[in-house]
Amino acid sequence: MSKRGEHQPKMDMKVKKRDKRRKDHPPRHGIVDVLACAPLSRFHYELVVGNGIGEDAVEDAQEAFRRAWEMRRQKAFESASTHPDSLGKNCVVAEHRVIGPFSSAQDWRIDLDSEPATAMTWCWVGYESITFCKPP
Repeated sequence: MSKRGEHQPKMDMKVKKRDKRRKDHPPRHGIVDVLACAPLSRFHYELVVGNGIGEDAVEDAQEAFRRAWEMRRQKAFESASTHPDSLGKNCVVAEHRVIGPFSSAQDWRIDLDSEPATAMTWCWVGYESITFCKPP
């Protein structure tokens, strides 16, 4: 049989200091912090316009629209790619996503009866920006 002294802890063993560890870091509220940092979403858009005048008004408007499309799309993308200035209280950016491009249907106004003939085409192009926040 074993002796009674073998089961008692020895004095040279380290004792864990659990109380000290708890005092160093105040308890976090968990889900309350997450709810305070809700995701932010914004649609960044630009108007794309093409104008034409004269005999080739429609073709000129379409060509001007094609040139303007890429510049306006890029401007909307750059705007959506920047992080928002106003986040929730005590929040930092965890992830930033840009989705798109989205565009409306191309619309036309053509007046061939006027002198000189005119044509105009336009649509909207844009990107959705979503920022996910987290507590610091």
